[in-house]
Amino acid sequence: MSVLDPRHFKVLCIEDEPEILRDLVEELRDYGFEVGEAPNAEAALPLIETLAPHLIVCDMQMPGMNGLELLHKLRARRDDLAAVPFVFLTAFGDRDSVITGRRAGADDYLVKPVDYDLLIAAVESHLRNVAQRAEKVSAASLVVAEAEGLPGREDLQRRLETAAAVQSVAVVRIDDMAEVGRRFAGHDPRHAYRLAARLARMAGIDLYWLKLDCCVLLPGAGANLDRALARLADFALRDSDSGGQARTRVPLSIVTGRPDERGAMVLVDQLVESARLLQRDGGGRTLALDDPALSEMRLANSIRSELVNAINQGQMHVCFQPKVRASDGRPLSAEVLVRWDSPLLGQLSPGTFIPVVERAGLLSHVTDWVLRQTALCQVRLREAGLPARLAVNIGGSEFTSGLADRIAAICADVGADMRDIEVEITETSLLEDPDSASAIVEALHARGVSVALDDFGTGFSSLSHLQSCAVDMIKIDRSFVRQVAEEGTDQKIVLGIIRLAQMLGVETVAEGVELESQRRWLRENNCATLQGYLISRPLRFETYCDLLRDWPDA
Repeated sequence: MSVLDPRHFKVLCIEDEPEILRDLVEELRDYGFEVGEAPNAEAALPLIETLAPHLIVCDMQMPGMNGLELLHKLRARRDDLAAVPFVFLTAFGDRDSVITGRRAGADDYLVKPVDYDLLIAAVESHLRNVAQRAEKVSAASLVVAEAEGLPGREDLQRRLETAAAVQSVAVVRIDDMAEVGRRFAGHDPRHAYRLAARLARMAGIDLYWLKLDCCVLLPGAGANLDRALARLADFALRDSDSGGQARTRVPLSIVTGRPDERGAMVLVDQLVESARLLQRDGGGRTLALDDPALSEMRLANSIRSELVNAINQGQMHVCFQPKVRASDGRPLSAEVLVRWDSPLLGQLSPGTFIPVVERAGLLSHVTDWVLRQTALCQVRLREAGLPARLAVNIGGSEFTSGLADRIAAICADVGADMRDIEVEITETSLLEDPDSASAIVEALHARGVSVALDDFGTGFSSLSHLQSCAVDMIKIDRSFVRQVAEEGTDQKIVLGIIRLAQMLGVETVAEGVELESQRRWLRENNCATLQGYLISRPLRFETYCDLLRDWPDA
């Protein structure tokens, strides 16, 4: 089977989210493509001239010139670049956006979070079409990169169907096939194949190639798979970068497993996917299919894949946990908490999915959705004559100079009042860039938005940071509140935080209040506001409204 040689093709990636851009570029480079990168459409314009890409992968929504505008400029050219295949990346593949893009000349769409196997398949497909259409592409642009004489997937299936029960299976993935070809195989991947096959035969292992960078290993009669894998993990080739004088280990991702009642080929497919995840996580390791590290990778991958569906299909919702005045128990506001009930993954806590979403560069979509839900609920609370003040957690990557404008635009769109919005940020958000954080807080204050410092005491805040960044509230972390009614270190810390806040003219909020003794001590020691299960658990909106209506002091 012949495949496209990626080294002969150039791909330009345009994406304003740095982590997504990094992953796109790394994935395509790992596969062997020459890749250019641009953080926005304006930066991409001169690159299109100099790189002359064979294909462009571009985010649809970007600040400044968006992807559609860039596509219009490209298609209006009067040279060969006007016909370059153009693949859009979009977080929400709605029908109208797809139609608009198709009419503008887009060739394909990929929905974020990106399925990288689908990305490679789409890129290969379009580049293959480019190669077939262009008469100038010589036979040298394509190479036969198959392992001649080596067994493949069909041979593996026959072996698994006819052989006795297979006790163990391993999938091995070369972490960087392009680098192997450049440094070790004289640009001929078949050389690496033959060496790997010879090594496997020496260990009594049967090897089957599934694709250019991936093979399956089965133990032969009396062979020890674990021992063979240990040797394979140390697999080294002569390195051309050293003039061929030194041998360098070839980085491999290896995943092992045992067949169950579902069958060996089902296991093979699971192992292949797990090896891909391991490779994306850095590779160079050997893990079992049931290893906790792989389980975490699979969960993270599922979270990324399901996020867009979760928002579009109403799997996410917000809950409201009341905050009350400590002196008289009167409700003041509520913290808005996002929840995800996934049909595939079950109930996911924010602590599980938010870090994954943030690392994937997709937190802005969740943040905007939560802000809009908060604004809509605030309008309904105000119309019902109920306390309308609501607080929203903002992740560190979202605490940017444009935050005040984002909140203003959403509030204006739904008719909400920004003065009844509180923003909760962590100490880390302040510490990364204190000067920038101070400017962001000032911009929020200018719009009437209050700012609370969340989880206070668990990070590395100092008096200087509190003085330079004038937050309105300090939220005392629940870890200190837990033992606050008992004499000891936690009680002294909380008392110190309350006195510090009083000196700075900052309000204090105690999180995690669960016992009457905690409430009593906090009230007696002048903590202004209380929040926790003793007051109320997080509630759905209608239940929260009912609670406010029935509140004795309301």
